[in-house]
Amino acid sequence: MSDQPRHVDTVRRYVFYNEHRPSRAWMPTLEAINERFSEYLRTALLQTLQCAIEVTPPTTIRLIKHGELMAKLTLPSHFSVAELKPLRGTILIAVDAPLVNWIVESRFGGDGRFPITLGNREFSPFEQKSASRVVQTVVEQLAVAWRPITSLEPRLVRHESKVQLVSIANPSDQLIVSAFEIQIGQGGGKLTICIPYGMLEPLHDRLVSDTPEEHVEPDPFWREVLTLGIGQATTTLRVELATLQVTVGDLLDLQPGSIVDIDRPEIVTVEANGVPLFRGRWGKHRRKIAVRVEERLPASADILASTRLDRNGDHRDDKR
Repeated sequence: MSDQPRHVDTVRRYVFYNEHRPSRAWMPTLEAINERFSEYLRTALLQTLQCAIEVTPPTTIRLIKHGELMAKLTLPSHFSVAELKPLRGTILIAVDAPLVNWIVESRFGGDGRFPITLGNREFSPFEQKSASRVVQTVVEQLAVAWRPITSLEPRLVRHESKVQLVSIANPSDQLIVSAFEIQIGQGGGKLTICIPYGMLEPLHDRLVSDTPEEHVEPDPFWREVLTLGIGQATTTLRVELATLQVTVGDLLDLQPGSIVDIDRPEIVTVEANGVPLFRGRWGKHRRKIAVRVEERLPASADILASTRLDRNGDHRDDKR
């Protein structure tokens, strides 16, 4: 018997006549990635544009040849070419004119009462700069959406205003085209992402077998908003200073001005909605009765469960 370690067979079967033939088995995974991308892009644009935004993923992902791309895209549009290393090739991102106009409107606080018509003119330098900033956010969030499949390093290569200058593949090559509807305030437009099919071929096995896991990236902006909101919420604290047992007869004999003797407790418990939170000593602070907190009580699953049951009324019959 040989002591040499066995080598794992890493040779993959390859069928030549399937080259550059789109695989429909990719579609469920690509649709899931588009859903994730829509959520991430909406969150990122909310922080950038500071207005109501909705991002709707495409209902269907189109497969078209690069030579037919010009007829499918809305003109005029702001075009950007980007890389997704380590994948070979480039992708095309198109932002149509209505979306560019609403991006500019949102940056100046407009509501669309004075619509901008582009006509035959090219985008102004400010319109190009505004669209380029949004495209930078697009490629960043696109890489995040693809993270369950592979790690990508996005980089913008160039921006163009004419579709003839943005060739990303041969005329006969297939492109995977995803058109997203973006609503900004009362208007919006279309964002189109075109990825050459051959660019994703190295990921074929992962696109067929893997499904993107639901993973929500922490959002520092909303985390801060929630922290401030919870910090400003109010709650009622309750402290039981003493418990007194009397007969029914003594209770009926009580009159205004009657004095009841109680023993001053050394330690009291501070509760919120029936849940004990702190333990401390009670006394006076200026002219008010106060409690000096000395210990924070750990949360107990049994206490929380019993409190929830009491609040729902499940054990009321036992307390009567």
